[in-house]
Amino acid sequence: MRTVGDVLDALEAIAPASAAFPWDRIGLQIGEREARVERAMVSLDSSPAAAVQAAASGCELLLSHHPLIWDPLKSIGSAHPGPTIRTLIASGIAFVSAHTNWDAAAGGINDVLASKLGLRDVRRFGVGSTARAYKLVVFAPVADSDKLVDALSEAGAGVIGEYQRCAFFHDGTGTFRGGDESRLTIGQAGRIEEVAETRIEMFVPDDKVRRVEDALRRAHSYEEPAYDFLALRESSGPGMGRIGRLHEGLDLRRFRDLVDERLATRSWTWGDPAKLAATVALVGGAADGEWRAALTAGADVFVTGEVRQNVAVEAEAAGIAILAAGHYATENPGMEELCRRMALSLPEIEWQFYDPTPGGAGKPW
Repeated sequence: MRTVGDVLDALEAIAPASAAFPWDRIGLQIGEREARVERAMVSLDSSPAAAVQAAASGCELLLSHHPLIWDPLKSIGSAHPGPTIRTLIASGIAFVSAHTNWDAAAGGINDVLASKLGLRDVRRFGVGSTARAYKLVVFAPVADSDKLVDALSEAGAGVIGEYQRCAFFHDGTGTFRGGDESRLTIGQAGRIEEVAETRIEMFVPDDKVRRVEDALRRAHSYEEPAYDFLALRESSGPGMGRIGRLHEGLDLRRFRDLVDERLATRSWTWGDPAKLAATVALVGGAADGEWRAALTAGADVFVTGEVRQNVAVEAEAAGIAILAAGHYATENPGMEELCRRMALSLPEIEWQFYDPTPGGAGKPW
């Protein structure tokens, strides 16, 4: 039997929560981790239609790109998200969102979009999530240090780039005197003890602190281990956007036709139709503000889902063409990929993909 918790753990491996922007509302929004899941549905939108379809299909979980609850609710009325919430709760369906974490993840929304457009030599650009992290400092008997590091690493500590189980050791001497009620691992109560100890330092992401602390307390041999989580300077993660080269350069008119064909959409385009498009930057969804970063990164054209008129005019004047290919068209392929990835991770669950019909919620025609 699989649970909502299993789904959340699999999703964390595919689209880590640490990649989400601080303002985002990702993860479990309705339901409990212990609830059973035999059928699940993946959808771009947290729409009433998606909730109704999930209920009709006998699903116990709906995984959507766009969050359902953004701000505190004073009532669950007829306006969105009221109908969706009522349907999900009445049907016993949990709701989970994978938003900017799936946008930014390797193989996520923007990588799928780059692949659909046939880009080569793809790399990241633009703004990434701002993440807080900590340095864990803990003291343990020398003989226990490797066992403790293993447990902390398993809980998510010590990951730096592509390296895992990263830790620093420094040996020294610890001293203490246990009280009459203490349960000493080493020595006797009431006597000053000296023990050969190791100072262990490991990097811990903000979203792993609680899990790492729980693992530390379970694995440490002392009744009251000494440890600190030291806050590090906030840093920006890898850029969410993608930039790459077309196999061959196209004028802007032909490039727009390629986008429309590959994404089954109709794009709004700003720029000289004769402009050569060879290097393409993209961010799915509503990300027209990223055109400046795209220009700095060397893009000839920037593709996103929605573009405001004033932004389009400013970008064109700055020398970069810009396309609005539609929020749905730029993000829905990535959600199909997420459904496939979740099915591979949790084959015990029957995964379904909700794709609204023409004229349905979220899909223009």
